[in-house]
Amino acid sequence: MGHVIKFSELAKALRTASAEFNRRLCKQCQNNITQQRRWFSTGPKLFGVWEPDGLDEPKFGKYTKIDIRMNGYDYVVLESFSKFMKSVSTTMDLDMKVVAIPPRTSSIKTFFENSTKVKENFSLKRYERKLRFDTILCTKFTIFLDVLRHNLPAGVDFELKSFSKEEEEFRFIPSEEKLSLLARLASLEKEKLERERRKDKF
Repeated sequence: MGHVIKFSELAKALRTASAEFNRRLCKQCQNNITQQRRWFSTGPKLFGVWEPDGLDEPKFGKYTKIDIRMNGYDYVVLESFSKFMKSVSTTMDLDMKVVAIPPRTSSIKTFFENSTKVKENFSLKRYERKLRFDTILCTKFTIFLDVLRHNLPAGVDFELKSFSKEEEEFRFIPSEEKLSLLARLASLEKEKLERERRKDKF
């Protein structure tokens, strides 16, 4: 078997050699070595990490008012994936809101061959959810998009969009009572204009 050197013995030998080396140097040489250590190290160690003074924290850009619009025909899959992405945003310490959008209904018809007679009529609902960010760091946003793309289920599409006034108004389902009142006000205004025209004639 070869010789086995213990770490304690090796450290002791190095300390002894360093002390002997410093003892043989003159004071001027010892001062020069100490000064060089200060130049190339921020700490007492010889091989420390040197950092220049006046460095600031790095500044990263931010994206503002971003919507990630997700669509799908399967409500359960879309809702489950929205909850998953919400948990991802919580883990990444992101301020994200999941916005529910009313489904968009489309009618699909099939016809008999060489005829305009309707054979079957299908009503499909396309569900939608939005992942909304008011502000987000660009470095975190790229990671969030990678997670979304790699976990996107089949049948679900997504696209990036900015805030839109038309899309925001589509979120809210109109009240039937409000619509009836607006129609009543419009009819009253029409009747008022007709009465004024009759007075002008006479």
